[in-house]
Amino acid sequence: MTWHTLAPGTPGSPEWSHSGIAVDQAGTVYWADPAGGAILVQPSAGGPPSRIEVPLLEIHGITYDHRDGREVLWLADPGFKMRPPRYEPEARDGSAGCLDLATREFRPLAQPDLPQYAEQPWRPTAVALGADVVVVADGYGASLVHFYHRSGHLRALDGSDSGTGFRCPHGLAVLGHDLVVADRGNHRLVLFRLDGAYLRSFTHPRLRSPTGLAVQGNTLVVTDLDGALLAVDLAGDRLEEIVPFPAGRKQPGWPNLEREGVTVRPGLTAGTLNSPHGVAVGADGSIYLTEWVIGGREIRLTPSVGEG
Repeated sequence: MTWHTLAPGTPGSPEWSHSGIAVDQAGTVYWADPAGGAILVQPSAGGPPSRIEVPLLEIHGITYDHRDGREVLWLADPGFKMRPPRYEPEARDGSAGCLDLATREFRPLAQPDLPQYAEQPWRPTAVALGADVVVVADGYGASLVHFYHRSGHLRALDGSDSGTGFRCPHGLAVLGHDLVVADRGNHRLVLFRLDGAYLRSFTHPRLRSPTGLAVQGNTLVVTDLDGALLAVDLAGDRLEEIVPFPAGRKQPGWPNLEREGVTVRPGLTAGTLNSPHGVAVGADGSIYLTEWVIGGREIRLTPSVGEG
């Protein structure tokens, strides 16, 4: 695949980007301002991104939807952000909901009224959409996956039906009639029916830290935070590296760089990933991804001649 770096919305920003990414059918790309509080929008024609202000701290998960005749972005905000210069956390309540791209109104879903939230915060990380359900991963809080209907909260999954409870269910995708959870702390993908019934789990030696999920035909495209972009065929129990893991050990201060006691942006090179995070697939087969790093990096991989 051919590598392109998207134009940054805030070049040279000292903010630590922790963004998702989405793309619509026309090729317009959406990701988060590294400083939070805004979506950056880049049309397919390119050029500097425009901004949509949103009342969120950290726009971590972004999912595009237009099925109801409206264009909306489903957003997940875990409610904390590492702030320069010392990269200490700013925290507030987490949130998940949809942003109407026409009216710019954000409508949050209600935090589930569950006993787990007496002890753990509500820290949503991703949203996926089924035919009649909205699924929210609380990857950084109670490690639950929640199903919503128009009438409200339906159910919560803790992963225990698989024999192992979730440890950071970070990313979500709907593949056919199934829900796939990137259970990052357990180094696996977990499949459920959209009614919540457990189906199976997928593990692989090269599935180290599955983070973001996108669907490309019958294949899952997976960002692995350790530095790879993967293609997973769940039906065939196969995994291939689209971008392989980097050679060598992680640098001190990864995903950034610790230099003389100061956290700085590391050197990033085309063709090698440092800390891939969000991922989306365009109608033309292009793969878009973000990196979890100071200033952020947004990448488009386009199919090369001869690739299907």
